Amino acid sequence: MKKILLLAALFIGTLNSFAQNKTKTKDIDKDANVLLDSLSKVYHVRVNSIMVETYNGLKTTSISYVKNKELVYKAIKTEPIK
Repeated sequence: MKKILLLAALFIGTLNSFAQNKTKTKDIDKDANVLLDSLSKVYHVRVNSIMVETYNGLKTTSISYVKNKELVYKAIKTEPIK
């Protein structure tokens, strides 16, 4: 009887340790939406995209938004590459 109880406890314990472990995955869409919403609040426009360009040793970060039915790009940060 003791052996059966011991085996049952071990079996149930192993089932609990392997049961439904949710893996944490990063939601890229959620992170992107939070970033775009934050930029929209700062610049008071509805930001559509973010663009990073590197040219002649300068790294330029720009946002795009719609104004008068046209897509407008605005440079928000320019820094030299180190």
